[in-house]
Order: sequence, then structure tokens, then C-alpha cells
Amino acid sequence: IENKNAELDAFFHRISHDLRGPISSLLGLSFLAKVDIKDRQALDYIEKQHHQVERLNQIIIGLINLTKLNHTELHKEKIDFDKMIDDCISSFSSFPNFEKITFKKSIQSDLDFYSEWTLLNAIVQNLIENSIKYSSDKLPFILINVFEEKDDIVIVVEDNGQGIPWKQQSKIFEMFFRATNNASGSGLGLYILKRSVDRLKGTVEVKSDVSTGSIFTVRLPRVLEMA
Repeated sequence: IENKNAELDAFFHRISHDLRGPISSLLGLSFLAKVDIKDRQALDYIEKQHHQVERLNQIIIGLINLTKLNHTELHKEKIDFDKMIDDCISSFSSFPNFEKITFKKSIQSDLDFYSEWTLLNAIVQNLIENSIKYSSDKLPFILINVFEEKDDIVIVVEDNGQGIPWKQQSKIFEMFFRATNNASGSGLGLYILKRSVDRLKGTVEVKSDVSTGSIFTVRLPRVLEMA
């Protein structure tokens, strides 16, 4: 199984890098076309094409990030949750509906947590991105809570967004699974989140109701045994 996983990762890495060049060229050409072409119908076609190429680009980036996560050697460093969360939020400032969202964070003041920054950042970023993508149209909010509980560090991200149908909740961490077609995405975000949590020997749970929102809870052991 380990050999097959290594072969799969190698394939993802190779094919992803091979596709980045043509995809970048297509994105550049669509940008130039939108500058030069004035016909509204033609611009609409180009915009739709650009959207699909951008989605493919996000899938490729997700696959590259996935191979990096799988092979990153774990190096613990002190985690500044305040800065990490703020940086993750600001990185999504161009997303639709971002300006309407109220973000609130509560971080235990005396946390002294050391972990692999790349993996933890992938967890926080994908939790926040998922809540933004599926946010509510009316008074959307995202609450981010980080605290210590017994021997774990707990990260809770709650929103009042679209929610996830009960029948689909068992599938959301599968590769390429998308619970809805009403939002853009590669279908890799929550899969990468789960793989990152697994590498840090943690757990992730979700509670969600359609049209009410979702609560994701990640628990990570305070002491990580380095392999």
C-alpha cells in the first residue's frame, strides 16, 4: 500500500507540474481577450471559459500541495494562532461575499503550542476557506475558537452558511467530493485538511444542518511524537 501511495503521489506531482504551464497560458490569454474584445456575448463566453480554467488551475494547485504535505518532514515550531488566522482570512479578501462576512476569533491567551507549521496552516486555511465559500447571503458570520482541552489543542470553526446535507457528511473528506455545485472549488480542500489532521495524529468532526450552518472541530494532541 505504501508503494502504491508513493507511486500515486509521484504521478500527481509530475502531471500537476506538466499541466501548470498550459493552464497558466490559457489564463493569460483569457485575460488579454477580456481587455481587447468588446462584444458582450463574446466576453460572456470568455468569462465562462476563464472560470472553468481557473477551477482546473485550483485542482492542479491542490494536487501539488497534497504531494508536498505527504512528503514534508515534520519540524515543530511555535504556532502564533493570531497571526496565522489573520493571514488566512486576508488571503481570501477577493472572494465573493467576503466583505459581508463578520469574522470573530477567540484564542486562549496562554497557549504555548509547537507543531508543523505547514500542516497546521493547511488545516486553518481550509477550514476558513470552506466557511467563506459556503457562507450565508444574509448576515454571514464565521467564528474561530482555539483553546486547550486536557491534552489537546482544539480548533473550532463555526458558520451560519449553507450547511451540508446529512447524507453527504460522511463523504466530505473524500478526494474531489463537492457537496454542491453552487460554489467554486476543486473538491480537494477538505481532503487536504483531513490528511493534514491525520499526519498530526488528530481528529476532525463536523456538525451541520442545511440552511443553518456548520461546525468543524479539529483536535490535535499537544505532544506530537515525531516520526
